[in-house]
Amino acid sequence: MSASEETVADSQVPENVEDVEFVDMAFTKELRKATKDVHNLTDVLVNAKFALALSDDEVWYDGLLAFYELYKFFETHLPERLLPKEFHRTAAFERDFAYFYGSDWRKDYEIRPAVQKYLEHLEKIAAQNELLLFAYSYQMYMALMSGGQMLQKKRMIARKMWIFSKNDDEEQQKQADKEAELATARAADGSVDKDDLEARPMPAQVTICPPGCEATYFPEKISVLKAKLRRVFNNHYGAFDDDLRASFIEESRNVFRLNIEVVRTIKGVNRANLRKLALALIFVSSIVVAVKFALK
Repeated sequence: MSASEETVADSQVPENVEDVEFVDMAFTKELRKATKDVHNLTDVLVNAKFALALSDDEVWYDGLLAFYELYKFFETHLPERLLPKEFHRTAAFERDFAYFYGSDWRKDYEIRPAVQKYLEHLEKIAAQNELLLFAYSYQMYMALMSGGQMLQKKRMIARKMWIFSKNDDEEQQKQADKEAELATARAADGSVDKDDLEARPMPAQVTICPPGCEATYFPEKISVLKAKLRRVFNNHYGAFDDDLRASFIEESRNVFRLNIEVVRTIKGVNRANLRKLALALIFVSSIVVAVKFALK
């Protein structure tokens, strides 16, 4: 590590326990602004593709399979200073696959072409500069701790797997919902910039781990983990020269472009969505028939 990197790193180390969730967001906002258009495009695709299919196990686990190799690549190619071990997900993914597909899940497993293309690109990036590989892991693990939490929570609720314990989980969720409503209202009336990362509520963390749900489960507090990863990002991004910073931003954009191609390979979505729509139509038709009989 260079002297300039050490200086930036020292400035990011929290002085006490109360500071573990604090991190300077200037560089995060810069990167977010530079990737906003491709990030939003990915969000639109994911929301459109999984709006009705989230509770379908085949879709969920095929989605995990699609991204499994990428997380495994990061965890076998990045040093701990760039990707601390508490973020590692490979073993959790594999336990989820064993739960759903069986212990011999690798027997028929094949890396899909879009993922193989992605991995080949990551190999080139890793050989060029591990810091550019970190551009990918940073976005991917942040996604798992943000959208991944929300998707899993919605899936658990739809599958009736989310049962509040006797502790304060329910109260915490109510508070998170209030914060989300407040942030939405403030963005709507213009009192806060909707892209202000510091004004956003933290996604409600998945605090339970039923069998087959380990990939998105983090026993540590998500806000602390995010702050830690952002400090790793700040420590290096702040020391980049202009050329390296430009390359880092471009590879950060490529994360979303390549992810879109992987999302498109997830199987079973159309089948699951059609089934959900069919059930909804049957339900509505039943109500209409019941009302007609009641009015006779």
